[in-house]
Amino acid sequence: MGAMTDPPAKPLTFDEVRAMLPSLEELRPVTDRLLAESTPDPARAWSGAGALDTAGSRLVDLSGLAAEISELAAAEARHVEVVYRHVAEAHGLASRGDATGAARALLDAAAVEEERGRPDRAGSFADAAYRVALDGGEPVVRGRALRRRARARRAAARYEEAKRDYAEAWGVSDAVSDARGAAEAAIGAGNVLEDEGRWADAEAWYRKALTTLGEHRLVPERWHALLNLHVVLRSGGAVEESRTLLDEAEAVALEMGDGSARVFIDNARGQWHMAQDAFDEAQTHLRSALEAAVAPRARVTVRLTLAEAFLAQGRRLDAAEEARRAESEAITGRVIDRLPETYRLLGRIAALEGNPDAFVLFERSLEMIEETRLPAVERARTLQAYAEAEGLVGDSEKAAALTAEAERTYRELGIRHPRSAWADRHGPDRKRASDHD
Repeated sequence: MGAMTDPPAKPLTFDEVRAMLPSLEELRPVTDRLLAESTPDPARAWSGAGALDTAGSRLVDLSGLAAEISELAAAEARHVEVVYRHVAEAHGLASRGDATGAARALLDAAAVEEERGRPDRAGSFADAAYRVALDGGEPVVRGRALRRRARARRAAARYEEAKRDYAEAWGVSDAVSDARGAAEAAIGAGNVLEDEGRWADAEAWYRKALTTLGEHRLVPERWHALLNLHVVLRSGGAVEESRTLLDEAEAVALEMGDGSARVFIDNARGQWHMAQDAFDEAQTHLRSALEAAVAPRARVTVRLTLAEAFLAQGRRLDAAEEARRAESEAITGRVIDRLPETYRLLGRIAALEGNPDAFVLFERSLEMIEETRLPAVERARTLQAYAEAEGLVGDSEKAAALTAEAERTYRELGIRHPRSAWADRHGPDRKRASDHD
């Protein structure tokens, strides 16, 4: 009798792999690796079910995982070591009475955590840095700590706390003539208010940033403020006025030689043309932005905007293909927090196609928001899109319930105007914010 052999390994879906693992932060590098190297199920694509595919239905290759465990563990160990070194440095400096140096070391630890996509941990280190800086630290460092803590709170949709931090940071930095720090705080405050759909208030803070900078012309904060001011004016309907600001932002970035601005400027120009219903011009600028985009997060952002441009023209197949490219880049680039937005868009496309199972994509978006601990505003945005899709298929009762839940969440977060189809346009029309507030 011949020797028994192991049966061939059965491919598992990502959902099946996740189901057998506990939800622990320590396992995130493993699941991120498995998802990044997963592939679409060809059988589902041939059957026509691929239009409803999500990350969970992708096939996972487990064959190389065992060989990569040491590398994954070593990468985590290096990350922990860097954080620990910053903590040890902070303790050493504090023991010598250097509160400013200790706070800076803690902010370095916060930066490491933020770069790793852990805003909650970054916020904890920033909070510690702020408390240390309060006890004899330089005001400039206290302002930095407040700004970083505010970013973490904004990421968690803790808008009121974020606004307080940014306002305090502006005051601290302005009092010691730290113009760039104060401008950064003003831009941050404007961003939070823009998240809330409060355009007039956001505009005021962006203009405050420009005033604060004074003679500091060739600094990134200037083109950041100009670009954000352009966005908020365009969102409020002042389309022509906004273009002048975009031109000025581009001029500053070009004079500085700041190549990092191109993706943001071109993406904004694409959206400006979308607001004018000039979709051919929009696509030209969006493809230019895509050429300039290196970071996966930026590439996903531009692809989703491009998909929206196709959808606005009724080119649903092209929109779906672009959204799937965004999904692929989000997965391989390990920016998983962009997947819920991607599935919202795919759900809208499926609903417009009359697919009765479009709800699958919205439900998956909601699941991923919970799994990845995204802020409540993401859930509200998905519920809003889900409600519109249910309205399209004629389920008015479910649509009303979903709308009510979305609106309740928006109110709890202090958001005045729910977001419309693409990211920077809010509210029922294109009137200036002052007409609403």
